[in-house]
Amino acid sequence: MEIIDIIKQSIHLLSLNEFYDVVDNASKESEEDILKKEEIKKLFNITNLVLHDLCTNYLPIVNKQIVNTTNKSYPIKNLINFYKIKNVKKNNVVENYKIISKNIVVENDGEYEINYYYLPKVNSLFDELDFLSTLSPEVLVYGLCAFYCLSIGLFDEFKIYNDKYKTRAEAIKNLKVFELPKRKWE
Repeated sequence: MEIIDIIKQSIHLLSLNEFYDVVDNASKESEEDILKKEEIKKLFNITNLVLHDLCTNYLPIVNKQIVNTTNKSYPIKNLINFYKIKNVKKNNVVENYKIISKNIVVENDGEYEINYYYLPKVNSLFDELDFLSTLSPEVLVYGLCAFYCLSIGLFDEFKIYNDKYKTRAEAIKNLKVFELPKRKWE
């Protein structure tokens, strides 16, 4: 599912009818012009806020990276969309590590598997959110509607959408930690 689909559903629920045709006819070529419209840009920006809330409070996503350490450390900045470390393994055994000066420091050099919580970030209206669509895309739609209503001072509407968002988010919370496919990074 693409972000544009989430925004279309949110525009429909929020009765922002004047923007529906704009996003319905959107293309990658017209994305820059579409994002110049204040309400659509606001919805797009709120999407990252909702994703952050979902992945820190309800649906943690674990990413695995196989890395080679140098001087017994590996820079955290090389971990894509890093949120926090789950564990560090060597030969499928959990190893001790420390975080010093924005580096993961281990006892010996070598190849390690770093398992960390990942925060997805949308950069385009056409970014895919496959991990969420398999669970419940409406959780993001309701979250987007809730945060949008809050941002413009519609507190009664915020409460309605927020209750729906929280109910769906809680329902997927206990399913499982979602893991991204393995990748090798050096």
